[in-house]
Amino acid sequence: MKNFFFGPWLRVLLLAALLPCLLAWPQAEASISREGEIATPAYWQAHQKDGTQVLLSHAEIQQLNAKMHDTEPTLRDMTKEPAQYDGETVKALIWNSTQEYWPKDTMDNEYTDAGWLSWAKWNDVLTNRNIANVPAQVNVRYAVTTTRVDLRLLPEAEGWYSGPGEISRHYDSLQATAVDPGEAAAVLHISGDGRFAFVELRHYRGWLALDKLAFTDRTTWQQFAAPQDFLVVTAPKIRLTAGGQEQVYQMGAKIPGQMQADGRFLATLPVNQQGELTLQQVPLTPNDDLHRGFLPYTRNHTITQAFRFLGSVYGWGGQDESVDCSSFVGDVYRSMGIEIPRDADRQEAAMPHRTPMYGSTAERYATVRTADVGALLFKPGHVMMYLGTDDSGTPMVIHCASSYYAGGYKHYIRQVIVSDLTYQNGSGTATIDGLTSIGQVR
Repeated sequence: MKNFFFGPWLRVLLLAALLPCLLAWPQAEASISREGEIATPAYWQAHQKDGTQVLLSHAEIQQLNAKMHDTEPTLRDMTKEPAQYDGETVKALIWNSTQEYWPKDTMDNEYTDAGWLSWAKWNDVLTNRNIANVPAQVNVRYAVTTTRVDLRLLPEAEGWYSGPGEISRHYDSLQATAVDPGEAAAVLHISGDGRFAFVELRHYRGWLALDKLAFTDRTTWQQFAAPQDFLVVTAPKIRLTAGGQEQVYQMGAKIPGQMQADGRFLATLPVNQQGELTLQQVPLTPNDDLHRGFLPYTRNHTITQAFRFLGSVYGWGGQDESVDCSSFVGDVYRSMGIEIPRDADRQEAAMPHRTPMYGSTAERYATVRTADVGALLFKPGHVMMYLGTDDSGTPMVIHCASSYYAGGYKHYIRQVIVSDLTYQNGSGTATIDGLTSIGQVR
């Protein structure tokens, strides 16, 4: 191969021609994530004067949960699940759970793993909801999930994405949430192809793969819907094995069983035996990842639990065995027994104490500084957990961040981070100026 040499004048002309392109090229931006001591739980616990004070007793948390069950339509006390539904009610629930996937006059850009989503595929999946065959009276069937499973907005396992690129695969439009093993599910309907069940869960409705459910009687089902004695997962996730199958549990999941005299906990794990539920007893030792009963609701526990997720990948709707912004804060609270809705917009609506955000940037910062540790800061499509102010008086948050904008470009960060409230959205608005409210449970 020959070596080509450009004379000095040609190099000057070439540089002049390329300069506008070089200036327009996306510049490397510093991440919004804060590092070092400020990104440790010890830093924030040291800032608490009463970090070990119990903020709500177990009885008060039960009252709080009952109030949210009564006022928030996405939350349900599964022990009060009716034995029968009117068929028209079930049809309405199926339609409502479809969310934005209503029949449309025009086809939006939507992609699958195989390429562009066709009209034929769209119609097949909508038809598969089998709504026409919902009977006049629906008898509830009781089932328990036996592995971590995806709850879908439609009875379809294949992902639907907003674009054909690789990054889009992390944002499956049909993904509602991930469901732990041992979740009590009320089965209301079966899809036309017999592969999916339309279910009610404690915090969502949607479609679960039928082969990930094991059916049982209501009495046995109640052991999972409202266990009397249980371990709570306090790690971001743990892996157990039952029936020869790995089970992945996420923070806040309850594992029923009984404490033994030798200090071990005899856990009751669900096993799917040809569609029927069988129970396997597995001895477990309570430790830093498994706490008997809920953690006490304190500021220090709130901080500890939030930081256990630090660096975890962003998982839209529980994809990638992880959390998104709303399941992150939900799991932290769930580990202390507080049940809040799954999605950020419903979390904001359900907060017992909510402070609307308005005014100048300075006024907004002043309002944020009045919030307690663990308060939830909401902006459209996102929720963050407040940590307090750092040594310089700057309010800081921990959150599961998908992306941010800087220099006019979108940057994907996709992990749980600590940041301040200056990062911008696509319109150039700083987060502090885009906050809609602060929500607190007490």
